[in-house]
Amino acid sequence: MSRNTLEKVLYDLSTSGANKKKFAEDPEKYLSRYQLAEDEHALILNYKVRELADLGVNTMLTWGFWLQAGKSNRDYLKIMKREEA
Repeated sequence: MSRNTLEKVLYDLSTSGANKKKFAEDPEKYLSRYQLAEDEHALILNYKVRELADLGVNTMLTWGFWLQAGKSNRDYLKIMKREEA
């Protein structure tokens, strides 16, 4: 696992409207530009923010990623506390 690459993906998504749009339109194509392992790829596609944080990914990045998908703060906090969302 490459924490740096995972953080780069989430950072790029959080700082660029064009990147957000590309990811929303075709997540697979967008993620192909990064060197991600298959399991890393799946964590991002499935918004597995708790698992990303467990790998050491900055939680400000996971939170922003979660919110950009239109998901709620409440659900994020539940997941981060390992409660069912």
